[in-house]
Amino acid sequence: MQKFGKMTKKLFAAALSVTLCAAMFVPMTAEAKKITVDWATNSSVWQVSDGVTAQIRDGVLHFDGNGAIPSYTNDTLYTRPWNTSIFQGIVVGEGITEIGSKAFANFPKLQYITVYSTTFIKDGTVFDKIDSKPQVRIMGSEESVRMIGNKIPYTSLDSWARVAQSRTANILYIVDNGAMKMKFRQKTLPNVPFVFSADNEDSTHRYDMADHEEEKAQMQTFVSPLRFAPGYEKVGQAVTAQRLKMGEGYLEVVAWYLNNQYQNYSYGESYSNVVSTGDKTYDSYDTPQNYVFQIPAELQQPGRTFKVVMVAPDGQPTVLDDMDNSDSTITFSTNLGKFNFSIIYSN
Repeated sequence: MQKFGKMTKKLFAAALSVTLCAAMFVPMTAEAKKITVDWATNSSVWQVSDGVTAQIRDGVLHFDGNGAIPSYTNDTLYTRPWNTSIFQGIVVGEGITEIGSKAFANFPKLQYITVYSTTFIKDGTVFDKIDSKPQVRIMGSEESVRMIGNKIPYTSLDSWARVAQSRTANILYIVDNGAMKMKFRQKTLPNVPFVFSADNEDSTHRYDMADHEEEKAQMQTFVSPLRFAPGYEKVGQAVTAQRLKMGEGYLEVVAWYLNNQYQNYSYGESYSNVVSTGDKTYDSYDTPQNYVFQIPAELQQPGRTFKVVMVAPDGQPTVLDDMDNSDSTITFSTNLGKFNFSIIYSN
């Protein structure tokens, strides 16, 4: 019976695809808010959450009001008011504070999304199973800020960078201008990929970013800030630590230490590390290994004390002391090869 159900869905999807392909539509521009499609119809106004409504207008799903678009699970996707609708574009109004998990998932024709820079995105599942080359237009340059544990600022643009750093669904981002492009890209290291500026001709380019000179230069200049300490190097094994934007759950762990055990410390940056040889990764070692971390220039200060909050793959956190006296490096010891870590500091 289950196989029969899946086959029925495939046949229905195929029939629907043929019907839609036979219809005429107007090609879409770079900005989702300008999309029009002849075959779409308008919908009634749906109440999404307190203060937020949704409606399909001229083939585009619009979210209006003030508040959050809720999260959904695979078991509750059917409760989305727009769940059986057909649309290729979404416009998220300026008053929307957050887009919840899986809110836009499972819409294979969804290609264009317009959102404001002050809107948080819960996670990458928002874009599960949509068009293979989606485009997100981020309007504005301001960031909304949430304080994690009253110690760690987490911004709306950080949440988008967290999704973008994994190249989820090959998403292309278009922002207002070059300054915003730089601001967004430099949220992570290596920089956020596939970001273009609306005020520049590069906004007309799509997936040629791999050949983009700026992207080539960035890939060539990236150097891992973490390495094995002298005497601990291993032939053929590479240490690669990337500066990433972590999720709120991870940051809450770091904030707990800042609030309860290290009240005079401040948050620095977070990283993800892996030791590898080609496709092989080294999750752990039989004995502790010493690593040396290069402190970012903007955080270096004479006499400043650093610690490392390390989170193992199983979620177990540990605080590690700095074993050297340098103002520019942190040396710490662990038997892990794969882990996330954050640096905290006290003047």
